[in-house]
Amino acid sequence: MTILKTAKAQSMNWQSELVSLTSRLRKARLDKGLSQSQIANQLGICERSYRDFEAGKSDLSSSRLFKLAQSLGVRILIS
Repeated sequence: MTILKTAKAQSMNWQSELVSLTSRLRKARLDKGLSQSQIANQLGICERSYRDFEAGKSDLSSSRLFKLAQSLGVRILIS
């Protein structure tokens, strides 16, 4: 039972960190006055894919994620 609780807690922690990341990236995008469409064009993806990423419904490849962070001036540290 303890193993399940630990795994569930780790899963919830990962999910909350992802929500925090997408929220911070969204805020940075808005602070720069950029639309989701503009960012999607910079990343070479459709607007829907980017919208889904910000909503936490899909992922970006690591290369696109780092490109996004760089274009928004956000540092991503992976530990």
